[in-house]
Parts: sequence; C-alpha cells; structure tokens
Amino acid sequence: MARVLVKFFATVREVTGVKNIEMDADTIGQLLDNLQETFGERFTQTVINPDTGKLKQFFSCMINGKRIELLDGYDTKLVDNDAVALFPPVGGG
Repeated sequence: MARVLVKFFATVREVTGVKNIEMDADTIGQLLDNLQETFGERFTQTVINPDTGKLKQFFSCMINGKRIELLDGYDTKLVDNDAVALFPPVGGG
C-alpha cells in the first residue's frame, strides 16, 4: 500500500476539519473509501454521489497536479509520497 498526502480545499476542507491527512491506499477508489470511513457521513454526503459511489459532478481529484480523468480514473494506482488533492466545484465568471 502507498502512503499518500491528501489535501482538501474549500468545502471539502470544511467537512473534514483539516487541511490535509496522510493515508494508505493502493488506488484512488480505495482512497475515497478510506476517506469516507475516516470522515463519516458528512464527508460522504458532501463529496460522493450516492447513485454512483464516485465523486459528485464537478468535484475534482488530482494526483501530483494531474486530473484522475487523464490517468486511470478511480483505478489509478498510487505510490508512496503521491500528493492527492480534492476540490469542490469552482464557480466564477
């Protein structure tokens, strides 16, 4: 299992109560499961789509600055010291 640093931004940071956390996981999917176990129902309701079990629409997950959609999505393998960032939807105009 890889030891990674997970960084939280905006509303995701609000529901976790921390800026970042170190966690062990093999894939992004497993990491998200671990985050749900660690931070509970409020995190899950804020970040996870209950119909798909994946991130809600417009939430973004990046590994070392690359969007998971450009890698292997939720099956993306993690390695020690990866930096994973979770962002809520960003508005603006």
